[in-house]
Amino acid sequence: MSEQITSTDALDQALLALDEGAMVLEELDGFVAGLLVSPQAIPPGEWFARAMGLSRARRSPFADLDHANRVLGLVMDYHNAVALTLAREPEQYQPLFSVDPSNGDVIWELWIDGFAAAADLRPEAWSQFVDAGGEVSRAMTDLVLLTDIAMEEHESGPCDADKVPPDPMAMIRRAVPILYAHRVAIEPPGGDFALHPNPFASFGKVGRNEPCPCGSGKKFKRCCGAN
Repeated sequence: MSEQITSTDALDQALLALDEGAMVLEELDGFVAGLLVSPQAIPPGEWFARAMGLSRARRSPFADLDHANRVLGLVMDYHNAVALTLAREPEQYQPLFSVDPSNGDVIWELWIDGFAAAADLRPEAWSQFVDAGGEVSRAMTDLVLLTDIAMEEHESGPCDADKVPPDPMAMIRRAVPILYAHRVAIEPPGGDFALHPNPFASFGKVGRNEPCPCGSGKKFKRCCGAN
C-alpha cells in the first residue's frame, strides 16, 4: 500500500509542477475513468496530450522529452492501477475527490470535469450507453446529469441546492464499474498501455525541420531531435 501512496503522491507533485494547462490529480482520475469506460479506444498519444494541455499552439510545460516521458510513466502506472481495480475488484473502486479545506465540502466537480474531457474526445460514441437500457443507461444518465450541473456551475455559479443530487460521489462510484463492465463485455481492452511509452506516438514520424512535438516552438532538429 505504501508503494501505491508514494506513486500517487509523485504523480500529484509532478502535475502540480506543470502549468495550468495540465490536469490536477483529481481531474486526471476522472479523465482516466472516462478513458477506461470509453466505447471507443483513444490512442495514448492523443489523450496524454489532452491531459497535459499539449498543442502546437502553446509552449510545452515539459523541459524536454525525457521530462515528458517521466510524467507519462507516472500517468501510465496510475492508469493501469485504476484499470486493474475495475477489472479484478470493481467493488473496491474509489474515485479520487478533493476536499475544500475551508468547509470540508467534497469537490466532486473536478472529477466530473476530467471524465467529461475524456468523453469529449469521442462524443459520438457514448450514445450506445444511453441506448443500452437498464443499469447501464441509468449509470450514463447519472454522469451526464452531474456533468451538466458542473458545467452550469462553471458558467453561472453554484446551482440551486434542489438541482444537485444528495450524494454525487455515490453516483460516480456506482456508475463507473457498471460502464466499465459493459464496455469490456462489448469489446475487451486492447494491448497493455505500457506498450506505448512515447507520449507523442500519435504524431507519427517528425521531420527534422518540422515543429517539435514537445511544443517548444523550435524545429525538431534543434530541440528533442538534437538529443
